[in-house]
Amino acid sequence: MISEKGLIINIISNDLQGIVKVNLSHIKKTNFTFNVYDNDKLIYVHKDILDHNYHFEFQINNPKLWNINHPNLYKYQIITDDENVIDHFGIRKLSTTKKYICVNDKPVFVRGYIRGASAHEHNNNLNCSLEDFYRKNIKMAKSFGFNFVRFHSTIPDDLFFKVADEEGILVHIEMRSPHDIYNNLEEMIETKNGFIDEKFIINTINRLFNHPSFAVYCLGNEIKNLKSTTIVQEIATEIKLLDPTRLFVDTCAWGENNRPFVDIDIQHLSYYFPFGRHSGMYDDVSILKVGDFNKDKDIVFNVPLLAHEVCHYTALRDFETLGQKFDEHHISRPWWINEELKMIEAKGYKNIYQDMYHASKEFQLSCWKVAFEEMRSSKLLGGFHFLQFADTDLYENSNGIVDCFDDINYVTPDRFLQFNGDIVLIIKNNKYNYYCNQNIRLPIYISRLDENLFDIATLKYQIISKSFEVTKQIDDIDISKHDYYQICDIDFDIPSINELEVATIKIELINNQQIISKNEYQIWIYPEQKKFTYNEFITYKDDHVVVTNNLENAIELLKQNKNVVLSYRSDYTRHLLHKDMATPKLSFKATWNRHKPVIWDRGTNFGGLIDNKLKKYGFNKYYNHNFCSLAEDADKIILDGILEKSTNLISGIDKCNRDRFDAYKGSFNLPELMYDRTLRNFSYLFEIGVGNSKLLVTGMNLLSLDNDDPSNNHFANTLIKYASSNEFNPSNKIEIEQLEKYLKESALKPVKERMMTQFWELDDTPVESKQYWIDSREYLKD
Repeated sequence: MISEKGLIINIISNDLQGIVKVNLSHIKKTNFTFNVYDNDKLIYVHKDILDHNYHFEFQINNPKLWNINHPNLYKYQIITDDENVIDHFGIRKLSTTKKYICVNDKPVFVRGYIRGASAHEHNNNLNCSLEDFYRKNIKMAKSFGFNFVRFHSTIPDDLFFKVADEEGILVHIEMRSPHDIYNNLEEMIETKNGFIDEKFIINTINRLFNHPSFAVYCLGNEIKNLKSTTIVQEIATEIKLLDPTRLFVDTCAWGENNRPFVDIDIQHLSYYFPFGRHSGMYDDVSILKVGDFNKDKDIVFNVPLLAHEVCHYTALRDFETLGQKFDEHHISRPWWINEELKMIEAKGYKNIYQDMYHASKEFQLSCWKVAFEEMRSSKLLGGFHFLQFADTDLYENSNGIVDCFDDINYVTPDRFLQFNGDIVLIIKNNKYNYYCNQNIRLPIYISRLDENLFDIATLKYQIISKSFEVTKQIDDIDISKHDYYQICDIDFDIPSINELEVATIKIELINNQQIISKNEYQIWIYPEQKKFTYNEFITYKDDHVVVTNNLENAIELLKQNKNVVLSYRSDYTRHLLHKDMATPKLSFKATWNRHKPVIWDRGTNFGGLIDNKLKKYGFNKYYNHNFCSLAEDADKIILDGILEKSTNLISGIDKCNRDRFDAYKGSFNLPELMYDRTLRNFSYLFEIGVGNSKLLVTGMNLLSLDNDDPSNNHFANTLIKYASSNEFNPSNKIEIEQLEKYLKESALKPVKERMMTQFWELDDTPVESKQYWIDSREYLKD
């Protein structure tokens, strides 16, 4: 701490036995009294006459340690001839094992979130005091299970550290000069290796030294090609000499593997979604070889590894409610709220927008759950930095759990703590879809990084579905280790069912009649019915309906007054892989879909809505992981032009934010909001009358019929049953000539997604390369 008169007070309090050392410097000759209080009870006094630098130490017996869950603080008072300084300190020790950061020698799984740089911040929209603003954010973050906050490219003020000390959260700073404005877009392309000077380092250390929440020194974000290792080592050496009580890392992401002078490592672990073929990616060291330093290295970790800026999955915002909150607090609405409301009305979504919002938030939450559990089950990771806890006031960033007032925004703490608590139960299972009449056995793992001492617990589990329920428990489970490991298996029998059902698996870990952790999962159970191969399905026909996967053939069948089910799959949708392909004669306007969330502004999948017409076939209201095979590598058809008359039976919800490179000055310089690029009317399944016939079109990926995938097989049966029923009665129709003309015009030019989304569609590399940016820009110039 630096007092108003310039007295530097450094209290070294990392000895768990209670030995406290006090270093004073920049002293004018003065009488001196040093008092220490425990809850206002005076427990120590030291008096002397000071001149120049001064050092002493004392002992606190049976010290109350500061940690995340019990942020115990001691107050100190320094009285001199010309000032009276009152502040606090905490006794705590930071150290590391090979995998974990430890607080007071106990391992902690770092669950960090990001603040700091403008893209990750929000204003004090409640107009409360700055202290209350900080306190609300930290308390809310802790209620969702977070224990660490990283300040991206900045250092927070002393008041934030005061609140962090009192509330119990670890803080990571990035030592950037306050006048050095961070521009991520420029620095992604052109590295700036400018470092702080010695004066800045010394002042930062002295200012923050006594805050027990302060945990990590870092030089900056994503410093690529960090070749000035001598300079970095000099900075690291100086920091550790002046402050040996904290951890040091040079850069968040892109650092050389196994650097000798860092205490922890923080690495970018790709933009893949850790699901399906990318599950287990947090144990895949090959994705760390994308940096220039690491291409030819054997990847090893001798210090804790944190995942950099993970899970920044976006969703729609409740613009109406958010706008009203700004009005209530007498703050001008951000420009984008009213503009989004205009677009929602113009596109005809006003009556269904709340359902769209809920669907997108449910999909966002389900994807967070997948990713968080993958990180907790990683053999490599000791934690992560989540991007980000609160929505910003900026247009593009809707990837927060809470809104830009730090208020609960759809997702509640109890749902989030299931996978982000100190103790997390995890079912290791990448399968969501099952046939009935089988026994299912699933392994249960625990990720335990808490401070409790219990060693034995009971696992209670339930499987609850529309037509069956199972309740069992397993007693005397050993949970004594504080780490990640398997604790048991659960099993249950699935009976015969007549229709698709969603089953909820609930698991609870109980000690001394108290629930210490719980989690739940959904699986989808499918009835026994006709099993199709892909070729059998696309050649199916009966007296009511004909199925085809050929668009030209579909047109001919419609001309013959046949009712047609079209399984649409086109290389034209995937023209990023087939850039030299010939232009087809006919095409829908379609975009290439992946079963993964939008990552910031990469992607187009905000979940989806399912029409009530499909309820009788067992489908719920919202798109979920039961579509993981059907919607992966699928064609999501854009219902514009004459197709606006279609009934969208399974809609895909588009994002409401643009690709930031479109609006970025010096890039494409396009408007912030473009109606043809956001909130498009996507469809996975739609129907429309065509002349005297009826057309049912799906872009879902049915190729897994050959793998006997339950969801694909059920979907194929549903299409045939629905198309053969009286419910297949489209409310609007067009003439065959109109449809054929539209399909010819659509084939003249493929749908080109923007730079960020192209990468999301390809899903073939962990991060964008320099060549990718060049090729993508050229591709869009056409």
